Order: sequence, then C-alpha cells, then structure tokens
Amino acid sequence: MSFFHVLFSKYKCLIYAAFGHEKYLQIVHKLRAAGVQFRTKTYSQESNQLGSQTFGFFPRNDFTQYDIYVKKEDEHKALMAIHGK
Repeated sequence: MSFFHVLFSKYKCLIYAAFGHEKYLQIVHKLRAAGVQFRTKTYSQESNQLGSQTFGFFPRNDFTQYDIYVKKEDEHKALMAIHGK
C-alpha cells in the first residue's frame, strides 16, 4: 500500500492476496454476500515472453495479483466469510 493509503485509508488490513481474476471474483463474491466492504490493489505482471498476450499463440495466463483490504474492525467478519463454514 502506498504511503498515502497507510495514513488516510480506513481499509488497512490486508485480508487476502488473490492471484488471477477467477480467484479474485470468488473472494469478492464471498465478501459481498457477507456485507463486508473492501478495497483492492492490483499488480499486473505482464511479460513479452513467447505465448503471452502480446503474441497470442496460447491463452494468456492470468498472473495478476489482487490484494484485498478491509477495515480493521471487519477483519474477523471477512475471514469468516472467506474461510468460515
């Protein structure tokens, strides 16, 4: 998280790091169903290797990282939504 977000954001608790769009959507669905508000920071790891999106030979592997942050007071609720029964 950037320095600005550390100081001013209410969403400081990193609750989950999802890799790939499909996993991100699964986690977000669980959080929304539980009524947990969150913020997301993404990190894209694009490359120009053979078979990557720019060449189009094969389907692109999704290596995007999604860091999902919640408010500290929502941490337990978020963990239960993601991992609970």
